[in-house]
Amino acid sequence: MIKKSILGLGLFGIVGTGVVGIAHAVPDGAVAPIHLAAADTAETSTVSAIGVVQQTRPEQGKVKISHEAIPALDWPPMTMFFRVKDKAVLEGIAAGDKVRFELEKGATGLEITRMEKMAK
Repeated sequence: MIKKSILGLGLFGIVGTGVVGIAHAVPDGAVAPIHLAAADTAETSTVSAIGVVQQTRPEQGKVKISHEAIPALDWPPMTMFFRVKDKAVLEGIAAGDKVRFELEKGATGLEITRMEKMAK
């Protein structure tokens, strides 16, 4: 009986730690809080990424991007909303644009500090 209890606790611990790293669903347009060990320990304070803009919300300072894998953060390709540090970053950017962008750790998590269109 004790062996089963210990085994059960061990499996719960393994499963429990795996769940912590899984992104959770947020309402459309919400920005999920980002706190990742990889982001905290990245050697540089700026991380570059490439993606395709799905939607912009300049009035909210947000942009939805389907980005490629970001090895510096150990992130697979995914689609998510990002905050921009300055709304001016979104000027001239529209849905469908392929962009290169830079992320920096800000007060509310990772924020886009720079974005430029790329050739399609």
